[in-house]
Amino acid sequence: MHKVIIAAKSDNHVLGYQGQLPWHMPGDLVFFQQQIKEGTLLSGRTSYESAQGLDIFTNRGEVIVLTRRTDYLAPGASIAHTVEEALSLAEKMNTQRFCILGGAEVYAQTIDLADELIITEIHGQFEGDTFFPAIDPQIWQEQRREDHPADAENPYAYSFVWYQKREP
Repeated sequence: MHKVIIAAKSDNHVLGYQGQLPWHMPGDLVFFQQQIKEGTLLSGRTSYESAQGLDIFTNRGEVIVLTRRTDYLAPGASIAHTVEEALSLAEKMNTQRFCILGGAEVYAQTIDLADELIITEIHGQFEGDTFFPAIDPQIWQEQRREDHPADAENPYAYSFVWYQKREP
């Protein structure tokens, strides 16, 4: 099973502010949908319940929600209480591509387990209360980068960046 973290973060590592994305970037939304098309999705409960989560997870295939709440129900999704349990569920689903979609705590718990990072870098500084963990260049090697200028639909310059885990 190929485990890939998919995230959008600002230059100062912000993921979100008060449960929302601090930017609106249609170019990233299209890219994001392409990246998750063929995968089993893992999301933390807060991200799953967010406005963005409602758009992402409605009418999707396999979704696993990670939560500490023992009585939590998510219609159309499986529930896991640990990352290990989520990985076990994904294996039972014969998952080929396991897409880890956050939030911040889920990224922090899974970055060492991932095989690949696909990061949209939003080139700007934003106020935030959730942050992406540092990408250690001793562990992660940038493989590819696509830079895009700001335009009429996307108010900030942005880059799609693919990282592969370095061989030990």
